[in-house]
Amino acid sequence: MTHLFIVSFIGDASPADIHHLAAITHENGGQWITSKINYLENRVAALIKISAPEETEMYIKDAFLSQPNLSTIITDSKAHDTEQKKEYNLRIDANDRAGIVNEITHLLDSQRIRVLDMNCQRIFISDSHGVNSSLFTAHISLRLPETLLIDDIISELESLSEDTQVMIDSSSMRQSGTTI
Repeated sequence: MTHLFIVSFIGDASPADIHHLAAITHENGGQWITSKINYLENRVAALIKISAPEETEMYIKDAFLSQPNLSTIITDSKAHDTEQKKEYNLRIDANDRAGIVNEITHLLDSQRIRVLDMNCQRIFISDSHGVNSSLFTAHISLRLPETLLIDDIISELESLSEDTQVMIDSSSMRQSGTTI
């Protein structure tokens, strides 16, 4: 029987360490179904959904838990949701201000929109005339419930401020039969 579980960790690990964990998983009949691995400065944070045979599941989990420089949590995962939902990738640009990420996530959460991935950046701009400003950009992958239209969500996001612009990557639209 195959088991699904999610490994999340944060700490110090090189790409070689991550490759070693992937090799241990593969050597024991497991498979990384979905993985999100991000480095920020000298730290790594990861979420990995793994499918593994029951007889080697504990060995794979122990490989992650025994990493001395990682704080690791392992949780069981449920079977896939078969309801069809639409996924989109959006880019949001606006003048930076306090609370902008909270406003965006609150709006999406209130509509039961599932955020699959969100990457935010603030860019400070200064010119020779002493003009200083900060721009906010977010790249968001999201999954909409069937009852919502992406155009309505874009309008709501753009209504957060008069300088907010939302662009959709139409080539990123796809139907999904699974829940991450």
